Parts: sequence; structure tokens; C-alpha cells
Amino acid sequence: MRILIVDDDYVSRTKLKALLSAYGDCDAVYDGQIAFDFFIKAWDDHAPYGLITMDVDMPGARGQDVVDRLRSWEADKQCYKSDKEAKILMVSAMKDADSVVKSFSKGCENYLIKPITPADLQKAMDEFDFQPIKK
Repeated sequence: MRILIVDDDYVSRTKLKALLSAYGDCDAVYDGQIAFDFFIKAWDDHAPYGLITMDVDMPGARGQDVVDRLRSWEADKQCYKSDKEAKILMVSAMKDADSVVKSFSKGCENYLIKPITPADLQKAMDEFDFQPIKK
């Protein structure tokens, strides 16, 4: 599985990449527009992302807005709400109800509050039914 990690914080990107590399090949970017470009390129290369982690509060574009663009693109390609859509996990320090509700309303499937632990991430991956790859 391909995984796209989107977070403007270097430490968070690095930690997520280390934890998620057990599940697949990870790309990590710091910006929502770059994330959208990576997402489109992955589809063009016939190797779409199965999981996207998205920070909420980033400069330039809020994570929920990027999720909305991704879901709109998937809907146009008729893969939204199908087995071809990417699972989206919001990973953010924002724990207010508005941020959480807005994230789900834009199309994420799960939301973790930073700082995340390996156990938090494992639980989310179990809920997605993603298993570590065997090497």
C-alpha cells in the first residue's frame, strides 16, 4: 500500500513515516497543495494512495479543505465511497469539536489527536483493517 503523510511539522512527519512504514511505502509532504499534486500523480501513475494522513492546521491550505478537494476529485472519477478511494486519517493537535466535526464532514474516516502514540495509530489502522506488510 502507498501512504501519503501530510504535515507541516517535520517531527510529526518523521514520526508518522517511521510508524507507518510497516504498512507500506510512505511519501511525506509539508503542504496541502503538494499533497494534492502527489495524489493526482499517484493516480496518473496507476499507483494511488491507500491511506492519507492529514494535519488540520497548515499554512496555505487547511487540512479539511485539502480533504474536500481530494474527495471531490475522487467523486469526479467515480471512486469516492468505493474500494478505490483513499482512507483519510486526520492527525492534529486541534481537538476542538468544530475541527473534528468539520474533518469528518469533509470526508475523513478517523481523527487522532497529537501527540499520537504507536497504540493510537495501531488502533486506527486496525479500524481501517490495514495490516503490517510482511518483509
